[in-house]
Amino acid sequence: GGPRGAAAGSLTCMLGSDDDAATERVLPVVRSFSQKVVRCGPVGSGHAVKAVNNALNVTHLLLGAEGLLALQQFGVDPEVALSAINTSSGRSLQTEVRLPEEVLSRRFGYGFKLPLMAKDCRIAAGVLKELPGASLLPAALDMVQRACAEESKDADYTRVVCHLERKAGMELRPGAGLAGKVLASRLAESASVPVAAQPAAQAAEAAGVSVAAAVLLA
Repeated sequence: GGPRGAAAGSLTCMLGSDDDAATERVLPVVRSFSQKVVRCGPVGSGHAVKAVNNALNVTHLLLGAEGLLALQQFGVDPEVALSAINTSSGRSLQTEVRLPEEVLSRRFGYGFKLPLMAKDCRIAAGVLKELPGASLLPAALDMVQRACAEESKDADYTRVVCHLERKAGMELRPGAGLAGKVLASRLAESASVPVAAQPAAQAAEAAGVSVAAAVLLA
C-alpha cells in the first residue's frame, strides 16, 4: 500500500509465523495499520512474499517505461500511448498511476526510496534462487541495483526509470513523440490487420489514412 496506504491504515500485511498463539497476540497491532492481513506460511514467508511483490512492482515500472521509450522514439506521445494501454490488457498500477503521476510529470516523489527498493530486490533475488533457471526477474532486479548506484541515497524508487532514459538518450515527457513521422511503410512492416478489419482498412487507405490494427485481449 506504500506511504499513502500506511497513512490511511489500508496496507496489506504479509505475515509469516510458526506460532498460532503468538500470531493471535500480534494481530490487533498489525490490524491497526492494515486493511488486509495474509498469513503466508512459516516464519520468513511474509518477508519473502513482500520482497517478491516489490520486485514485481519495480519490474512492471521498468517494463512500462521501456515500452513507452520505444513508442516515443517511434513517434507516439507517451500520454497518448498510456491512454490506449490503460483501457487495454497491458495496463497495470504502474501504467495507470506511477508512470503518469511520477515519471511523465518528472515529479519522482512517490515516497519510497530507491535504496529500500534495491534492498527488497536483493532479498527477492535470494528467493528466486529457489527456482532453477529463473531469468526474467533476476535480469530486472540486477538493473535496479545498477540504477540505484547511479542515483542519490534519497532518490525515489520511481527514478529507476532514469537508468533506462540515460541508456536511450532521452526522457519520457508528454508531447515528446515525433508527431507525424511514423511512416506508413514502418506500420506495414510491424502491424498485421485482422481479416475482419481488412475492408475498413482498405477504405481508410483509399482515403489516404494509414491504419494499424491490433487485437486487444481483454
